[in-house]
Amino acid sequence: MNLPELKNNFYKRLGPSDNFLYFTSNGFLCSLLGYDNIVSAPFIGCTLSMGIKMFARKLNGDMIIIQDNAKSKAISYKYGTNISQYTGEPKETIELLQRFEGRHINGAEILFDCSIPEFLPYKDALFLTLTQSVLKISNIESDPLEIACIAAGSENISPYMGMIYSKKGYCTHIYGRVPQNLPLPMSGYKILTAHCTESERSHSKEINYAMEHIRRLYPHIGSISDITPEMLQAAKNSVKNKTALRYLYHLVNENERMAIASKALKRCDIQGLFTQMNLSQMSMERFWDLGSEHTFLARCSKNIDGIEAVRCWKNGIVAITRNDKIDHAITMIKCAFETHIGYQPTFCVCDVF
Repeated sequence: MNLPELKNNFYKRLGPSDNFLYFTSNGFLCSLLGYDNIVSAPFIGCTLSMGIKMFARKLNGDMIIIQDNAKSKAISYKYGTNISQYTGEPKETIELLQRFEGRHINGAEILFDCSIPEFLPYKDALFLTLTQSVLKISNIESDPLEIACIAAGSENISPYMGMIYSKKGYCTHIYGRVPQNLPLPMSGYKILTAHCTESERSHSKEINYAMEHIRRLYPHIGSISDITPEMLQAAKNSVKNKTALRYLYHLVNENERMAIASKALKRCDIQGLFTQMNLSQMSMERFWDLGSEHTFLARCSKNIDGIEAVRCWKNGIVAITRNDKIDHAITMIKCAFETHIGYQPTFCVCDVF
């Protein structure tokens, strides 16, 4: 939905007012290298043209009303109310609003539109946009880290930092607490994603196990980006879980791929990023225990004319594809996947936000 339509819907639903209407938006975060869903793991990501658009208006009092443009029912919350009284509401949203308690927050009327497909998790983009909107209407200035912490709560702040630092025409390298924007010259390309019904496998348990053993030898290690191949080799005998060791081996080598890609992007060499994405996919297939459907999607895509880089991501793949080959790529992937797996994957075509 475009902005004039969303603005008109806001006034239709919530009525006219002299109060200023604030606009906030965030694109959906896409990891090109690394992993935004693993705590302490660095990544290079960009935001996509699908995402959250939100209008917010100050409301007298301490009530906040939030409406999804695609739904008729609103969420209503009064600051200071016990969460147990909101059993029928989305609990996570109420918990986010409770994190503003004690910050002199104004009441608000909010309407948002989500263009992210239902098969992709949109909570991170929604919660960040909601956090930014609530702070705006209350005239509260916060630094990016504080905003990310409010939006994330007890969860990983990395994806929120990736969205906050996103910039049109750039991707963002998140490592430690020093985000770096890098040129992303995507002229002539679009991002094609394909998704299957096979669930994405979690690697968190094994990675946490391996990190515990690494830190016994190197207590100063703060994140995966701090680990060198030499450190991993030294800890090899103490990490008894060989699956965990394989996962960490992939992540440590991913650090080097991101370093090489960063240098290439600083020169506006997009082919350098494509090469590292393809190498990352090869490493994932060897060390990352991908699902069979995810692996098939990647392998059948990489040789299709027009697809320059492909990598498993979000229950499927992300493939950087030439503009004039999008329809061809979708047709070829759809045909191969349905023939070998038995159903058609779901596709999204996006620009960089």
